[in-house]
Order: sequence, then C-alpha cells, then structure tokens
Amino acid sequence: MTSRERTYRIEGIIIRRRNIGEADSIFTIFSNTQGKIDAVARSIRKPRSKMRGHLETMVQSSLFVARGRSLDILTQAQTIDSYQEIRGNLEKSAAALYCFELVDLFVEKGEPLPELYRGLKQFLEVLKATSSPLSVRYFELYLLNLLGYEVRVFECVVCDSRLPEQTALLVPEAGGLVCGNCRLNTGPGRLIPVPIIKLFRFAARVSLENYVTIRVTEENLNLLRLATIDLIRYHLEREPKSQYFLENLPPPPQKP
Repeated sequence: MTSRERTYRIEGIIIRRRNIGEADSIFTIFSNTQGKIDAVARSIRKPRSKMRGHLETMVQSSLFVARGRSLDILTQAQTIDSYQEIRGNLEKSAAALYCFELVDLFVEKGEPLPELYRGLKQFLEVLKATSSPLSVRYFELYLLNLLGYEVRVFECVVCDSRLPEQTALLVPEAGGLVCGNCRLNTGPGRLIPVPIIKLFRFAARVSLENYVTIRVTEENLNLLRLATIDLIRYHLEREPKSQYFLENLPPPPQKP
C-alpha cells in the first residue's frame, strides 16, 4: 500500500473488539497483507448497520478500509467464515480467544506476517473439528518459532550435544532444553520428562492436523501445558488474561 492510497482491501480475522462512544467500535484485525491493524467502525452498534453481522470477534471477513489521521476506518465488510463451530462451543471459543490474545500481544501493528496469518487460519480450521488441547500447544510453539523465539529441543542449548533419552531442564531464558551435565550453568527452569520432550519434537516435525491426533494422557497434557506456559510467560513478561479462563472452564455436562 503506497502513501497515496486512501483506501485498501484486506482479508482478516477479527481478534479483538472495544466499544467506544454511543455506537462505534474499534476492531483489532490480523490480516493477510497488513499484519495487525486497529480500525474503527462507525455506528456499528446501531441495529441498521450493514456491517453489524460481519464485524465480530472470531470472524474472518473481506474488508475495505479507509486511511484516517489517527485511526483507519472500516467502510465495508463481508463475512468469509463466521466459525460457528467454534463460537457455539465454550471450550473451543476459549482456545481461540487465547490464541488471538497471543497474536495481539506478540505482534507489532503494521508488520505483515502472512505465514502466521495462514497458521492462525489453519488453527481455526482444525479447531472446528476437534477440541484437543494439543491444538493450542502446537499454536503456541508455532508462534514462538515463527517470531524468532525458537525452542531448541534436540540439542542442549549450552553445549550443543545431542540430548539423551532422559529428563532435561527447560530453561526459557536459555531458549530450550539443557542436558544434565550443564544444569548448573544455567538459570531456573522446569524438569521435562521424556514423553514431553517427544511432544515438543513432534510439534516441530508434523502438521497441526497430525499433531492433534496423538493420544496423550491427562498428566502429560498438563505437563506440556505448564512447559509452554513457562515459555509464553518468559517472552511476554506476563500471563495472557485469557489463560485463566481457558484453564478454568467448567466441566462439560454429563450425558444422560
């Protein structure tokens, strides 16, 4: 987009919404060509607004945007995918909102990241069909690796030797796993057993569609969750707000 262009068209996923004034809303959109942008929709909360059904969190839309002095303005919107399979399920919605928050927190505005955009779309497509928490763990690691925070899980980050098939120390500050011989030379970390190390490695080798088919015990799911959260917390220097909601969902109703 050149400086002379007053309007532009994007495809984007709406990852956040804030209502302002009597009828306006500001939307944070992660787009295919412009990266993350904020744009305002005037009078969107009025019943007769033509864009009302096309601008919602967790909706992918084709958008026309006009450049504004301080904030761009949404002028047209057409839904591409409303992700009803996700929006109608509390567990899936919580997973999607958590990953949206990760994108919002990690990505700077105006930085085109087409590969991450494709990865987010793939995550949502897989989430339509499965409630596996492995989808979230995969996306966390995918995002970190893509943004330059690669987690080294095949060799020791201190001595570069191949890690043996035994418990290793995950040290976020060092960027990955540390072998037993080097533990005293690193900062604090979390001991990671072999099954969790294998899950880390598998995520680096296979697609999301294949990753969510793995059978994992509840214990190992929890250990993997704690490990990836350590990494997220270290790089953000905070915990995402939606993490608490995701981890404290009410149990699903029992089938009669």
